[in-house]
Amino acid sequence: MADQCDLCLLGLIILSSLLTGTSGVIENVFISSGENVRLSCNNALSDCKSTTWIHKRISHSEYVEMIVGGIKQKDTERHERLSLGSDCSLNIKNVTEEDSGLYTCRQYVNGQKQGTDAGVYLHVLHVSPSSSSSSSSSSSSSSSSQTEISPGHSVTLSCQLYSYAGLSCDRWVRYEELHLLWVNQTGVDLKTDSRYQISSDHCIITLTTTLLNEDDNREWRCQLILRNQLQTSVRYTVKYSGTSGVDRVFISSGENVRLPCNNTLPDCKSTTWIYYTRFRHSAAVELITGGIKRKNTERHERLSLGSDCSLNIKNVTEEDYGLYTCRQYVNGEQQGTDKRVDLHVLHVSVSPSSSSSSSSSSQTEISPGRSVTLSCQLDSYDGFSCYILVRSEGLHLLWVNQAGVDLKTDSRYQILFSSSDHCFITLTTTLLNEDDNREWRCQLTLRNQSKTSVRYTVKYSVSSSNSEKKSSQTTAAAPTQGPADTASETEVSVTAGSLFRVIVMIVEMAVFAAPTVILLQIICARRADVAEELAVGRGCSRPPASGG
Repeated sequence: MADQCDLCLLGLIILSSLLTGTSGVIENVFISSGENVRLSCNNALSDCKSTTWIHKRISHSEYVEMIVGGIKQKDTERHERLSLGSDCSLNIKNVTEEDSGLYTCRQYVNGQKQGTDAGVYLHVLHVSPSSSSSSSSSSSSSSSSQTEISPGHSVTLSCQLYSYAGLSCDRWVRYEELHLLWVNQTGVDLKTDSRYQISSDHCIITLTTTLLNEDDNREWRCQLILRNQLQTSVRYTVKYSGTSGVDRVFISSGENVRLPCNNTLPDCKSTTWIYYTRFRHSAAVELITGGIKRKNTERHERLSLGSDCSLNIKNVTEEDYGLYTCRQYVNGEQQGTDKRVDLHVLHVSVSPSSSSSSSSSSQTEISPGRSVTLSCQLDSYDGFSCYILVRSEGLHLLWVNQAGVDLKTDSRYQILFSSSDHCFITLTTTLLNEDDNREWRCQLTLRNQSKTSVRYTVKYSVSSSNSEKKSSQTTAAAPTQGPADTASETEVSVTAGSLFRVIVMIVEMAVFAAPTVILLQIICARRADVAEELAVGRGCSRPPASGG
């Protein structure tokens, strides 16, 4: 037992000597990813022409020469981030976890090594996120890393200390009291908060939590403590895709919509509007280029550019939903950041299939006694989960009558939500005689505020069996008809009246014209017997007889 203690004590002394640099040869530097670091060279000669810096990340790997004879080597992957200080120190910009390892400063004169090496162990603290909703382009290599995620989703942040592969992290934990912890912006250990699940394994510590609305722009920090002293920390900032740079616009099919562009320059000649066609991996389509509308798009007739460079879309359809980006270009160079707008379209469809439901005030010609199902759906850009809007933003769909009363309170209606699509709601009912011209509305609310609604109006078809009933119903409903319906009926009535008067005039002319023709024929016959000098008329006189 005593022998084991002696060995442990000896190992502790040796390790302490290496870590603290008491030999004057080895130094330990702790840094967070994304920061800049300076590695000192304690054995430099009068100038740096004799200085060579070499790097070794794994104990069994070959050394890589970074600086040779005071000159930076350009054949290394990171030469752009390296520089040599006036004191022959090695400077590394924007450190990554790949930069961890053993660095050695060595002096050569006329090809001969001078003195002992000066070694530096570089330890890099780095955070990486894992979440199914994380953007693949999110940056997590910097000291203030960010990722575009959404409330309602679970996220796991992994904080790891990367060191030279020949050094055991377990020794740091046991002998040097190395400790990793997650803290909030005020420095409070997150283990004290039940909403966070913290787990650690030597030099790796993870934080798992379900994101809330108020977590947008929230900062968490992973701290590295050595001998009860803070050595470094790496920050992680949450950035929600729906609240920074992205506007959500909700509209019903058949309406007109304006998509704002808040990054415009003095005029719209620099403005380009790009549309990502509903699916995340589809190609982008330019709708407006240099302030001019593209005519090779299917819907260019419905598009226009506002005086403030906003994009206007007339008569929106369910095909228009998706992600729109306003971008500025000057002389072919992009200016500033993009302005993105996520357009969500609320749409109603009906079964049976013979119905027409493409407008915001859709109608279908159906009959009383039949069952009808109305389906209301919110169409959104692929990659944006509707479940997130439901859970974290309080999005809600409901069917209401003309007075705004929720139809779930009426037993004649069956209201169902889709278990797989939280932005899909159906209404099923058996139609009654009095449902003709009845209006139902599908409403969308977000945080208890109405955002948009789509109307559906029932219109019964006319058949021989119920034409008399339909006539009386039409008369009763006449006061509630819209201007368009009244105008169309007036036009039909005027056309029918005019046609009838024309027919009457033709008949009257025919009746009076027939006797007149007969009378003229009789008169002409009598006048033919009269002497030639008494004969008058147009085309009635006859030439005199050849013998008379």
